[in-house]
Amino acid sequence: MKIPLLLRGAVLLLLGLALALSGVWRTRTGPAAPAWIDDARALDRAADSLLVGRAPPAIARASTAPPTAAELETLAAAARRAPLYAAIPARNALVEAQAPARALSGRAAAVGFRVTATPGDSVWVRLTDETGVLDSLRVRTDAGGHYAGAFRVRPPRPGWREWTVTAGDATARTGAWVDSAGAPHVIVRAGFPHWESKFVVRALEESGATVETAYDLGRGQLVAAGGGAISAERLNRADAVILLHGAPVGDGERRMLLDWSAARGGGVLLVGGQAAAGASAFALTAGPTRARAVDGPTLTWTLPPELSALPGDRVRSGAVLTGSPRAGAAMAASTPEGGVLALRPLGRGRAASLGLTETWRWRMEAGRVREHREFWRALVDWLASAPRDPVTLMVPEPVGPAGARRDVVVYTEGDEGATLPPLLLTRPGRGTDTVALAPDPSRAGVMRGAFLPADTGLYTFAFAGGAPSAAYRATAAAGPAEDAWQRLSMIAGASGGGMLPADSLRPLMRRLTPEGADTGTRLPLGWLLFFGVLLLAGAEWAIRRLRGDA
Repeated sequence: MKIPLLLRGAVLLLLGLALALSGVWRTRTGPAAPAWIDDARALDRAADSLLVGRAPPAIARASTAPPTAAELETLAAAARRAPLYAAIPARNALVEAQAPARALSGRAAAVGFRVTATPGDSVWVRLTDETGVLDSLRVRTDAGGHYAGAFRVRPPRPGWREWTVTAGDATARTGAWVDSAGAPHVIVRAGFPHWESKFVVRALEESGATVETAYDLGRGQLVAAGGGAISAERLNRADAVILLHGAPVGDGERRMLLDWSAARGGGVLLVGGQAAAGASAFALTAGPTRARAVDGPTLTWTLPPELSALPGDRVRSGAVLTGSPRAGAAMAASTPEGGVLALRPLGRGRAASLGLTETWRWRMEAGRVREHREFWRALVDWLASAPRDPVTLMVPEPVGPAGARRDVVVYTEGDEGATLPPLLLTRPGRGTDTVALAPDPSRAGVMRGAFLPADTGLYTFAFAGGAPSAAYRATAAAGPAEDAWQRLSMIAGASGGGMLPADSLRPLMRRLTPEGADTGTRLPLGWLLFFGVLLLAGAEWAIRRLRGDA
């Protein structure tokens, strides 16, 4: 009876092949492929591979159903290891709001937003607070269906401030704790009085800033309000200093301004020829400067959202054009012939160089009084609002529903993290807890903590012995879909990914798949063994029947 032996041999051979092949297939060492998540069940099955072991080059969530709280927690953890791309829900638009990085009362700040909609779609975006509509604009999404922008705000008072961004039928809320600052105190240093100095001072005073002036008439004659030349005493009460074109400034004064800005957090603006004279000290631009006449329509502005551009009117202004920005600086305005406005951080302060020497022409010739005033006030606000504290406290998501765990991040300079006082959390019922902070192993100088807002209301954060410097507004649970989509958009954006139309995910994942990638295909070992045992049992039954055994 060779048939029973042949059947048993064939079954044993199949079992051996199953074990060998599954072992080989399960130990592939090629680069990982993007992770594709169809729904909540697929995410649950893939959770271990997303959170442990090799990180995929990208994660795609293809479902257009609102994510659950459990999904968001898993995706948030996975997005720390790989960029997350998620399908846009079936609606007109999705909007994400971003709080100001640092909000000071009476100073310009930016509320950022990101709109995701159909590519090329035109969407009306509005910014509102408790007083009503603050600003609005119509935007058009790019080929990927995205548009990123910001609204400039100026919080009138310290404390909690909340804003709502609306895009189409979608809304997003954000907020910030506004620190007390007030209008900036500015020193304007000029040469012989002229139109530019007159209208710069007028614009700043109209905006509410406190201005000290010093006009140099030549032969040692000064006309000064608040004091003579720049001194340590004057700088102690100043937030920003403007050196206008033609003002005689010595090397000693420039060194004093440089030290004051870097150590005390002040802002310095060099106008016209001052940029060339202070190029080596303030390291804003490189290359020679050139005196030119500049037409308004030729100016290209790439400003931070806190700043305001001059309109593109047919106005001709004198200017001193600069070369390319140095390392650490950024060009915020330029013409085809050279740079016009350069910005840079300077230690704890900020510095800028402005090539335009006749901005008064926008005010007097083009009638742009409000725009001229806002240009100068926003520029001074930016210079005067550098973070001066070596410790910065931030709540990444400052508005959200109660009952969900939230993160707190502390940024420190040098060894400040080792000597931090306790971080205190004050709850809406005035109860106080201590938030435990732990160093972030992946980022030096960063510490992280977490808290659970159980009730609705305002939660404030302060280091022991200090005033509140951050806050979180816990709201009643919004519509689960609305809040879930907002959180998913924030998680995706923070990871380096984003929200995409559902039909764009597959092509993107194919582009992100490395050559020779391990696509995750595996022989299912458990099923192979089950069918092998089943086959063995069937063969044994057939052998017994052939033999006539029971």
